[in-house]
Amino acid sequence: MALEQGSEEKDLSLPADYQAHHPDEHPEDWGWHGEWGRAARIAGWVVAVILLLMITATHYNEQGTLFLGLFAGGLVVALLWDRQRRKNAWRS
Repeated sequence: MALEQGSEEKDLSLPADYQAHHPDEHPEDWGWHGEWGRAARIAGWVVAVILLLMITATHYNEQGTLFLGLFAGGLVVALLWDRQRRKNAWRS
């Protein structure tokens, strides 16, 4: 969610000489609005595959397998939910 222009309070804890050389800037002024978009979704799928591949490693007990599977499953559910949310976003 992008912030409104001027909605943040100025940081008064900065030294005066720093403030003089570094004007107040907001990320939305130069084009970034807090979203990674497609790169984050691709990275999410890559991480899910890596977690599933890590299951093939030798574990002392099955607890490592359990947690790797749970984290990979949770990530896949989140990615599928995001896909569905984006697909139906225009309807709401």
